[in-house]
Amino acid sequence: MSEFKPLDPTACGLFLVAVVSFPLAIVNLIDGQVGPSSDFFTIIGALILVVALLAYRAESNFGFTVFTLVGAAVLLTGLGIGPWEDIAFTLTFLLAIIWSLNVKAPKALTIICFTTALVFLTVGLSGIVGGDYWHWLIGIAALLNFIFNIYLSFALAMDGKIKVF
Repeated sequence: MSEFKPLDPTACGLFLVAVVSFPLAIVNLIDGQVGPSSDFFTIIGALILVVALLAYRAESNFGFTVFTLVGAAVLLTGLGIGPWEDIAFTLTFLLAIIWSLNVKAPKALTIICFTTALVFLTVGLSGIVGGDYWHWLIGIAALLNFIFNIYLSFALAMDGKIKVF
């Protein structure tokens, strides 16, 4: 009989962030598409907060903190936060990069903190500055966020079969 080994909550959280990033990227890169609903962001944000609690139970301080921030940001996006709140989350994610570097987290995780900050920065600035070009920047940032989240989530879920950088 084999022992059951639960999925790392980090992999689950990264999958959820990828799920949020993909439609955000598509709607901003392909003109005329209908974007994700506010309920989508609210529900996924709540699920990411559950992952944060699982990371807490797994005694992962960094995972708990970052997933709490991401979950709150995504949930509040669904509830209609404004551009200055997006900028506040941007600054917090930039500080998470410093923490990530200090704890020598995998580079992919640091990159994810950066691309997440980029998503919130571009969304926030689009609301503050205005203009028609922001959808391209939001789409590119969200697509990069999706790619790095899906990569790292698979790498963690596949237990060493894909190298974590």
